[in-house]
Amino acid sequence: MFDRPIRRLSAFLLAFLFAVTGVLISSPVTPAQAATTVSPAGTYEDSSPNIVYTGTWSKLTSSGSSGGSIRHTSSTTASATLTFTGASITWYTWNSPTAGIVNVIVDGKTVATVDNYAPSSVTGVVGYQADVGPGTHTIKIVGSGQKNAKSSSRITHMDSFVVGEVRSVPSLDTPGRIAECPDATTTVSTPAELTAALGSAQPGSVIRLNDGVYTGEFTLQVFGTADQPVWLCGGRGAVLQTGSVNTGLALRVHFSTFVHVAGFSVNTSLQGVMVKNSRDVTVSDLAVSNIGYEGIHLYSQTTDSAVQYNVISRTGVRDVAYGEGVYIGTSQRRWSEVTAGQPDKSDRNKIIMNTISDTGAEHIEAKEGTTGGIIGGNTLTGSLPGSRSLGWVLVTGNDWTVAYNDGSDAVEHAYSSMVWSNWGYDNEFFANTGTANSSGYGVWVHDKNRRVKVACDNDITSSGSGLTNVFCSP
Repeated sequence: MFDRPIRRLSAFLLAFLFAVTGVLISSPVTPAQAATTVSPAGTYEDSSPNIVYTGTWSKLTSSGSSGGSIRHTSSTTASATLTFTGASITWYTWNSPTAGIVNVIVDGKTVATVDNYAPSSVTGVVGYQADVGPGTHTIKIVGSGQKNAKSSSRITHMDSFVVGEVRSVPSLDTPGRIAECPDATTTVSTPAELTAALGSAQPGSVIRLNDGVYTGEFTLQVFGTADQPVWLCGGRGAVLQTGSVNTGLALRVHFSTFVHVAGFSVNTSLQGVMVKNSRDVTVSDLAVSNIGYEGIHLYSQTTDSAVQYNVISRTGVRDVAYGEGVYIGTSQRRWSEVTAGQPDKSDRNKIIMNTISDTGAEHIEAKEGTTGGIIGGNTLTGSLPGSRSLGWVLVTGNDWTVAYNDGSDAVEHAYSSMVWSNWGYDNEFFANTGTANSSGYGVWVHDKNRRVKVACDNDITSSGSGLTNVFCSP
């Protein structure tokens, strides 16, 4: 929360800033009054003609600033103003030993008074950030004339304004919810009956599980069609398990298309539900718990599928390192055994509206090799003791959208974008929320040069390192 007025720096201050920050300062700039331009969503650097300056400002070149430079002033009447249309506004500034206290005025009302003093210079600081509601607004920063007692001046810094987009929440639902399960063509009550029904499934088959415990390892391999999908459904009282968190997987769907798995429970197994080399599979409304490794896994070129509305808890009880709630793709270390050495292109999958808690590893992880998926609307809470999770959500693939998720109690970062080789590009994080209660970032970007976008409307509190380690975007 800050504002910036500055007219010029003394020779001592110029030398000090150059020594500390390695920047160059130009001669003072006195901008002419410009006609008001209503600016759409976007990033407006200090040099943008859309920003209206009054008074005398100087320009300072800095590689640590959003656009490579900032404006600064020591005048208590100089101001920087942007009129914009959008849903949120962010002001980037500097903290420094010479910074003053700045007033932030939105739509004519002083909404914040920001003390920008710091014992050493810090670039890329969010001075003010707020949801202002869709519409046309004006933000102005202007020096208050006051300063921290420790500050040697009253300088105001103008790095950039970021205007957030007006977003509409898209409908992401995919067919396959338990409420949509048709009348059964086969009803089963024992493990043997289930095994037989899965083995004889055809396009249009609807296998319904009666309540009871089904102990074993069950496999479905069938080519359903869009018009005749295959269903496996049951209530929560129907439980699939291997009987031990140390061995076996409860349900495998492999080499299949147009399959809906919905409604029942999966527990007490080494692995929960594994979808391998399949397309157009939905896993919906399951209760998955007490699993040795990962809860639900889409892998080995599984595409165009969805994991939605499941309740997943206590994964990784055998080994927290393998305890993802939902796991998409395969680590590059295992491509040789899973995908003949090629990337696991488990692409365009949707992980939406799940409730995931107490996981050993990340609640949701999308590995290198995957592209174009959506992780949205999930509720993510807590981790098992000993977890080394890098986030509620960890993405190492390309072109993933991570949006509208909410979390609490992270191990380190809340949301993370990692890299490996040519993976970790063009991911986008927006409108995510949470209370991290951890030392890391709200959104952590491993490599700032991979076009990863972190929108300013992410709102993760109690993250010890701040919202993000990159400049936020519209």
